[in-house]
Parts: sequence; structure tokens; C-alpha cells
Amino acid sequence: MTSKLGTFVFIAGLVVTLSITAFAGKKNSAKHLAVGTITSIDANQVVVNEKVKGKEQPVTFRLDSSTQKSGNLKTGTLVTIQYRTESNQNIATSIRERVSGTVGKKSLTKSSKD
Repeated sequence: MTSKLGTFVFIAGLVVTLSITAFAGKKNSAKHLAVGTITSIDANQVVVNEKVKGKEQPVTFRLDSSTQKSGNLKTGTLVTIQYRTESNQNIATSIRERVSGTVGKKSLTKSSKD
């Protein structure tokens, strides 16, 4: 009986330890979102002016071969960037051109053909 209780306590402790380390590891790989205007872009990085508390500030994101890119990405383009932080660096996982609200909407007016 004592052996079964000792085994149960050991397994319970192991589960708690593994759960804590799993949650701690996910903390660093959390995804973030940034919206701003590209001020410079090349094959390795993009710098975006992002509004923080009403002021624009430059934020640099590293680009790699796994970064998904869509749209016309050039200086002056408004973009949305999904990124993660590793070793105090922002690494872009995707970068997309933001389309303004009026572009791409279809007209809802009907033609008057009878």
C-alpha cells in the first residue's frame, strides 16, 4: 500500500513539473501583432513606424525564409506584421499589406434594367 502511494505521489509531482516547464516554454514563443508604415525593407529586415501612445516609433523586424509575405511591400506601404520574440529580436512570421477600407469593396447599387 505504501509503495502505491509513493508511486502516485512521484507521478503527480512529475506531471506538475512537466506542466510548469511546458507553460514556461510557450511564454517566449507567443505571437504578437504590429501595424505600421514601412520606412525601409530589404531581404533581411523591415523597419516599420508603429504608433505607440499616439507617437510613431520605428520598430525593426527580422525576415527569414519562413516569413510569409503578401502584397506590395515597399517603403510607405501600410502593413500588418505577425511576429514572435526570440533573444530580444522581433522575428516576422508574416507581413501583409493592409488595404484601406474603401478599396476592394463592390458597389451595392443595382442597375435599372427592366
